[in-house]
Amino acid sequence: MSFDGNFKSARPGPAGAVRFLGLADGFFAKLTVAVLIMTLACGAFTARAGVEPPDMTARSAFVMNAETGQVLYEKNADKVFRMLSLTKLVTAYILVDRMGDRLIETVTVDRPHLTGGSTAGLKRGDVWTLQDLLYGMVLVSGNDASLAIADTVGRDLLARDGKNGDPMKRFVDEMRATAGALGAENAQFADPYGLSPSNVATARDIGLVAAKIFTDERLLPAWACTERSLRIEGKKPRKITLKTSLEILGEREVIGAKTGSHVSKNIYNLVTTWRAPNGQTIVGVVLGSESNPARYDEMRALIAALPRDFPSLTGPAGPQSSSPSQGCR
Repeated sequence: MSFDGNFKSARPGPAGAVRFLGLADGFFAKLTVAVLIMTLACGAFTARAGVEPPDMTARSAFVMNAETGQVLYEKNADKVFRMLSLTKLVTAYILVDRMGDRLIETVTVDRPHLTGGSTAGLKRGDVWTLQDLLYGMVLVSGNDASLAIADTVGRDLLARDGKNGDPMKRFVDEMRATAGALGAENAQFADPYGLSPSNVATARDIGLVAAKIFTDERLLPAWACTERSLRIEGKKPRKITLKTSLEILGEREVIGAKTGSHVSKNIYNLVTTWRAPNGQTIVGVVLGSESNPARYDEMRALIAALPRDFPSLTGPAGPQSSSPSQGCR
């Protein structure tokens, strides 16, 4: 029998009817399987999409469960924005990933490491350990500490490659490769601290990066630390105390956070990681909030809304690691 939509070629009589029914059953069985596959595919696609977050001034937002990969909230999550100092998430990760067992090594600060904007107070001739530079970058968002880290790691990468070249360029190349490997397909970098307008990414990109970086045991103490005293050696030995300006640390099971700001252009970004009531790790990103207070209030609103909108996050808490702030080493 040829099927042309009206079954005209079906032979009349009992035998023909049986043959027709058998063929029809086979056709509709295949059709049912095809529809089921399409339904499952559409369902999988829908499961990856988040719901609209609470009202906010932020131009973009993204919230995900770092442990399951489930997207919870999203708003313009695939629109590209300037990262600003959120860039330092990747700089920190590359440091511990490439030289994590060598953080006691020292760096002598030179002119190329010095810059404006937010700084950790590096001075030419200072001698800092890589670990102290990490805290200088994370606690006070030091652009100078970021440059010193990038220069040092870039030189080490070039040595491993057996090549000569610009260590800063080599480090930026590593940033692109690292972000891409973490799923940040739209992330672009031109420097290790975020001053360049070419440092861009989507909220989804930043969320995927943060899901890895804020759950890395090597970095957790630094993200959660609010204050650290350092002994700086070199030409002008001294003691300094670094204090974070992150208002949200210590609130509602917050594990860590990082801001990115361009005050003159009214761009206020924030990424935060916290533990849900069931113990799972959640990552939230807001980009382009209208003010510094707004970005914190909008992140708090996301944290507060999650248990209501996603009741599964209120389930029994599983085993948790010790507080990342313990030691603040």
